[in-house]
Amino acid sequence: MAKKPSEPRQVKKHTARKQQEERQVKTAIYVTIAILAVVAVMLGYVLIDNFIVKPNTVVARVGDYEVKSREFQANTRFTRLNMINQASQYVTYFGDMGKQYALPMILQLQDPTVIGESVLNQLIDDQIIREEAEKLGITVSDEEYNALLREQFNFFPEGTYTPTITMTQVNTPTWSAEQIALIDPTETPTPSPEPTSTPEGWEATPTDLPEGETPVVEETPAGPTEVPTQTPIPSNTPTPTAYTTRLFNKEVKDYQDYLDTYQISEADTENILRMGLLRDKLMAEITKDLTPTEEQVWVRHILVDTSELAEEVIARYEDGESWYDLAMEYSTDESNKENGGDLGWIGRSDSYDSAFLAGSFALEESGQISEPVESSFGWHIIQLVTKAENNVDSLKFDQLKQDYFNEWLAKVRGERTDIVIEPVWTEFAPSVPAVPDELYQYVISQ
Repeated sequence: MAKKPSEPRQVKKHTARKQQEERQVKTAIYVTIAILAVVAVMLGYVLIDNFIVKPNTVVARVGDYEVKSREFQANTRFTRLNMINQASQYVTYFGDMGKQYALPMILQLQDPTVIGESVLNQLIDDQIIREEAEKLGITVSDEEYNALLREQFNFFPEGTYTPTITMTQVNTPTWSAEQIALIDPTETPTPSPEPTSTPEGWEATPTDLPEGETPVVEETPAGPTEVPTQTPIPSNTPTPTAYTTRLFNKEVKDYQDYLDTYQISEADTENILRMGLLRDKLMAEITKDLTPTEEQVWVRHILVDTSELAEEVIARYEDGESWYDLAMEYSTDESNKENGGDLGWIGRSDSYDSAFLAGSFALEESGQISEPVESSFGWHIIQLVTKAENNVDSLKFDQLKQDYFNEWLAKVRGERTDIVIEPVWTEFAPSVPAVPDELYQYVISQ
């Protein structure tokens, strides 16, 4: 009889193969799980890094307050967006003339750290402002914030108020014989009063005169004029606006949707606007005792190319030659050489070269001339006609208050020893939104 195959041996073989396959499957599963775990860990790390670690990285400290990268980036994007929009408006409304105003902004936007550094310092100042405002009990209410938002979108449900326009008094000195000898009044026109916005809290002093008579005002270089406090009164009856609340809310939402595309959240927008209000309220408190006056000098100058020429002009003038003749012969300032380089009244914050301003305000006596003063335009010989404390218009007064507040804030910040800027901030300076290529090419083109 033939032998039957051994069944147990085949079963064992089959069982061994099956076990081996199961082990391979298990190994594959374990490897897959391990790979998925590694991927999950890496993905989790990326997510945690991008959404938790990086946004909460500290880029600066003001005492116990930490400026996080999330706040820094949102504020920087907001600033970049406003600068791009402003540059676009310059070229849209002024064409080629607008290039000179748009170009500096466009160039700054090319380097993320330039705007980033400015914004970071502003955020540090913001925290100092919050602390100083808290000391004085200054806060921003929801109603003040909502009023600002309505104003930003020109939404005035109770009607639009027209500001009262008043005359701004122009100061002229009481001329001495020496000053008259320096400048012939018939050669130097006296500016006439022009309508400007009255500085907040100030109005012209009323006078009671018989009908037909003109008030005579004699100004002296010293002391501001006392004026009563003004109560703002609308010049026209408010008229209902056709701009509906529904349309206003839609425009606000559309604007926020636009900002969302640049990762500027609604909370970011509100914080930025509230901070602006708080700054304004603190500045109003800090500058409340300022008066709408400033020290000004009336000067004239002769501009030449070298210090040697400047010394030559001074020597000839001291030998008795006419200032007007020397200005006509030497001065390269074509805008005023024909009237002896007369610049009229200038203030410390006016847009003149800083060296020129320093040289002008260093003069004390009428007729005194400076040593040659070098500026970015050349060499100046400056002569003082007179110096006085003069009234200023509302625009200049606003600038004076801003300058005073900036100096005060810089002093407060300079006294702090607990302000730290972390070097890592440069890694978080955003380069977006970027300048549109067509705007960049147009602005830099000749």
